[in-house]
Amino acid sequence: MTDSLHIYNEPLKSDYENLSRNDLEVMLHAFISNLLENDFEKLCNVIYRHDVDEIKFNCALELKNVDERAWSITHLVIDREMEKIKIREKYRSYKEGKNDKSLYN
Repeated sequence: MTDSLHIYNEPLKSDYENLSRNDLEVMLHAFISNLLENDFEKLCNVIYRHDVDEIKFNCALELKNVDERAWSITHLVIDREMEKIKIREKYRSYKEGKNDKSLYN
């Protein structure tokens, strides 16, 4: 029973800090699949909190089965988080004066 609860609960940062991208995708896919089937409202809250593009999310929801939808949403979440990391790094570099270019270039 503990394992099913762990899959349902959102992974903690410590659960995925040292995972490979593939392991992270598998873990997140299980979580998202469970939410698609059992708690769509929570899934929407997760998507909102991670600032995933609503149009892309809606397109993913139109895929033909839960597994495809879950994989698509998994990639959207990971890609968005990677994008936010790059933006933070660029901002940090800009703020520290290490980058002579504009922040938005």
